[in-house]
Amino acid sequence: MTAITLQKSAWLGAMASRGFFVSTFLFGLLFGAAAAAAGITHWQALLMSATVFSASAQFAALEFWVAPLPLFTILLSVFLVSTRNILLGMSMTHHLDGHSLGRRMLWLALLTDPAVVSTLRLDRPMEKLGYLTGFGLALLVSWILSTMAGFLAASHLAVVNTESLRFAGPLVMATMLMLFARGNGRQLPAWLLSGVIAIVLLESGAPDWMILPLAVLAGASWTLLREASRAR
Repeated sequence: MTAITLQKSAWLGAMASRGFFVSTFLFGLLFGAAAAAAGITHWQALLMSATVFSASAQFAALEFWVAPLPLFTILLSVFLVSTRNILLGMSMTHHLDGHSLGRRMLWLALLTDPAVVSTLRLDRPMEKLGYLTGFGLALLVSWILSTMAGFLAASHLAVVNTESLRFAGPLVMATMLMLFARGNGRQLPAWLLSGVIAIVLLESGAPDWMILPLAVLAGASWTLLREASRAR
């Protein structure tokens, strides 16, 4: 059976993304409103959504969006919540054989969890790079439009209402961390230690830029020491 063309595959990928379009749009609305509450301008919010294109990473960055910007902490937090993309990209490597580096880089900019899962479940001949690209572009459009809609909606609300949206970031991050740690009991002590250290530092009045690196360092140190003791 002849594989479907690149253009047709892209269209099918865009159509397959419809099941995730609504959830992406809702998350985008929440991010746009939270960005407005954090004092980010509309063009900064749109630029972030267009270039980063990651709910978890963008919500993580919002938590540290204070003047002066703690760039190292923001970069560290974005890196940590985005490490899963390394595994996602590796899982698709052999599915994109025969395409140029430029085409692969284009898809990497549109990398999404639903797109990878949907592609791996395909049971018909398909140009997978086109499918992935169409899927990602459709969700990117949803993400950008919803970010703008959320920002505009929040700008018309009273300050007392939008301030509560600053909790959106921690809630989203907490949910993702629970999903990541679920069923992985070996990592639970490290997660708990990092959480306790973060709470202690927060309550003691430590600078915001210091909390995340020290919490991560505590959890990583615990894991390294445990693995070293097992190797003996």
